[in-house]
Amino acid sequence: MSYLKGFWFFGYSGTGKTYASRFIKKRKKNSIIIDGDEIRKNISFDLNYSKKDRDLQILRIYGLAKIIIKSKYFPIISSVWMNKKILKKAKSLHIKVIRVLNCNYNKKFKKKRTKKNIVGIDIFYDKFRVPKIVNEKNYKFKKLLCKI
Repeated sequence: MSYLKGFWFFGYSGTGKTYASRFIKKRKKNSIIIDGDEIRKNISFDLNYSKKDRDLQILRIYGLAKIIIKSKYFPIISSVWMNKKILKKAKSLHIKVIRVLNCNYNKKFKKKRTKKNIVGIDIFYDKFRVPKIVNEKNYKFKKLLCKI
């Protein structure tokens, strides 16, 4: 019988992944947040934002999650990027992978296009099926998070 050993939220920048992680952390004992931005700043500072580097970044995050699970803790991960390979590995560790969407994303990010290698504009996700939650308004988002 399988049981849940972690959550992995992924989605475009500004969709509410960190919010979701903090919300779940308050309700889950022995949980640890692994924030992709913090990992990039403190561990993956040698990487850029190309698809290849993003793949390496989430592989490192996966490795950290694996260590955390072996230590009997519950990882709550948030990252912008996800691919089929890491999705499969995460599922094998009983980490529930959830895509976080925001209905206002396109309006917010397509206006300001000054950088390259932006997920959703220059770089796109592989095609795969995962549960999704939509962050429309905070009170609705909280209700969705309570159900997972």
